[in-house]
Amino acid sequence: MMHERLRAPVELLRTNPGYRRYALARISSTIGTTVAPLGLAFAIIESGGGAAALGLVLMGGLFVFIAVTPAAGVLADRLPRLSIIVTCQIVCGVCQLIAGFLVLGGAASVWSLAGLEMLVGAAGAFFQPAAKGLVPQLVPPGPMLVQANALLQIANNAVAIIGPGLAGLVIALSSPGIIIAWDGITFLASAAVFLTLRLPPSPQRERRRFLADLVEGWTAFQSRRWLWALTMLSSLTSACWAAGVSVLGPIYATRYLDGAVSWGLVTSAIGIGLACGSITSILFPPARIGLLMCATPIPEALLMVGMATNAPLLVLAGAGALTGAAGTLQLIAWTSYLQEAIPTEQLSRIVATNALIATLLVPVAYAVAGPAAELIGVRGVLGGCAVIVLGGAALAACSRDVRQLITGRMNRA
Repeated sequence: MMHERLRAPVELLRTNPGYRRYALARISSTIGTTVAPLGLAFAIIESGGGAAALGLVLMGGLFVFIAVTPAAGVLADRLPRLSIIVTCQIVCGVCQLIAGFLVLGGAASVWSLAGLEMLVGAAGAFFQPAAKGLVPQLVPPGPMLVQANALLQIANNAVAIIGPGLAGLVIALSSPGIIIAWDGITFLASAAVFLTLRLPPSPQRERRRFLADLVEGWTAFQSRRWLWALTMLSSLTSACWAAGVSVLGPIYATRYLDGAVSWGLVTSAIGIGLACGSITSILFPPARIGLLMCATPIPEALLMVGMATNAPLLVLAGAGALTGAAGTLQLIAWTSYLQEAIPTEQLSRIVATNALIATLLVPVAYAVAGPAAELIGVRGVLGGCAVIVLGGAALAACSRDVRQLITGRMNRA
């Protein structure tokens, strides 16, 4: 049985050229996006900025992401998704190249990086609903859909294992601008591969007013109570990750570890966990999706508890590996469930609404992480984030609709 489960994804790659090209394009950009946050963080730090400056730059992209996501979901259900994807990859590539050259030339400022991140955030808002809505057009529903999402994660996470560690060395020996510029190159390579993709014909949708499609998507989202509960949990965990890891992680590494190299090792451990979780999702596909979604935030809380208690680097790396494994199990199960449970003509709008609500608290986290760290200390903020994550998971598990969310009981009504 286990051998058959491992062979099935290989057959999917061998027999489905469309999915094979799609996966190659996604991996091409992941090679850069995996390490770009590390380059951006240390570019800000090297320019004299701290947690507040990093939060400002990250917030710029998120504010735009939040503002345009509702429209992005509607357009991805109305327009050719592949055209949206290629345009977004080109925009991201150009912006990251400009940012990288500014850092390398010593001309980067917090405001210039924030402006470029805003453009990248807008492009990312349009990319995600279109990309996730594209997979069901390439892969039939059922177990193959789970395998398709798991294969993407396996390939992406393989990059995450060695990427951050190498990026930390590059930053320590040269400049974070190299990492940011590399991200831009990989975005453009991804766009080139996407241009070679040929999609099967899709059924024509009735053309309606933009506002009518927007309202229909919101109605489809809010009518599912399990979707509400798990999206709110994702909002809490995303905010805590943003504050505790994205903003304060590099600051913590600078103060309590050995800087970029040590933090790169922790993020590489997260990558190892991501790869292990992806393989696990193929060998042991989860059935009780709701309970899985409530359990997988626990390792994130453990990682932040370890940082708050100044645990040794090896302990942090182990917690990071568990966090990565849990995160990728959650992502694969959640993405596959939505792609199969939600009608294709509504999928991009549901994905966009989920992403919007899950991201709403992240700018707040970026904004308050720095000031809160100055007030109660970095480790105090990390401990508080851990408590919030555990509390949110417990609340979501109290919902009967969430607990009863099981693969195979999908409702397309």
